[in-house]
Amino acid sequence: MSNIIQEWIIKYLREKQQDRRGKLKEVEERAKSRGVPIIEPEVGNLLNLLVKIHRPKRILEIGAAVGYSTLWLAKGFDGEITTIELKEADAKRAQDNFEAIGYDNIKLLVGDALEILPTLEEKFDFIFIDAAKGQYMNFLEQSLRLVNNGGLIVADDVLFKGMIADDRFYHPRYNTLTKRLREYVDTVMDHPLLDSSIVPLGDGVAISIKKEEE
Repeated sequence: MSNIIQEWIIKYLREKQQDRRGKLKEVEERAKSRGVPIIEPEVGNLLNLLVKIHRPKRILEIGAAVGYSTLWLAKGFDGEITTIELKEADAKRAQDNFEAIGYDNIKLLVGDALEILPTLEEKFDFIFIDAAKGQYMNFLEQSLRLVNNGGLIVADDVLFKGMIADDRFYHPRYNTLTKRLREYVDTVMDHPLLDSSIVPLGDGVAISIKKEEE
């Protein structure tokens, strides 16, 4: 099983998306041709809509890859984006993509997010997590520290090919990853500081809002 949504639904959703054109589409196609994992375009559309609804001033992205998801976050957004990417080659392509489209409000940090996140002191209104799945709990811990009250924490791939929701799709190769993603889902759904929902789009998106602390 490669996707949690049936192909005919995916086809319909993508046919209805009118904004997968120009440079964004080029970045998507180049990433797929190189085998670089990126978010599904319908997830990108959701991210862009969440940004427009929530109207954050500052966004943090954990896991830029070649910048495809960053471009969805940046589309129509005039605030500041900080994004982190581990692989230098992907980070270079991401920077090239940002410059080619003309974004000057994106700060790209290259290195291990687990080392970079504890050094960040500024607060964010929107945090998007899409890096090493086995580290999602560590990313969540840092995100809770960095996100403002009322801010969003959005995590991609939380249903991971259906394995998180149903053992019928379990594969021993992903045993540790499955356990950690299930822990992430359980945690955000039950966390006293979060209100959360799981959206079965792409490979599963967890959307959490940090409650006002008393």
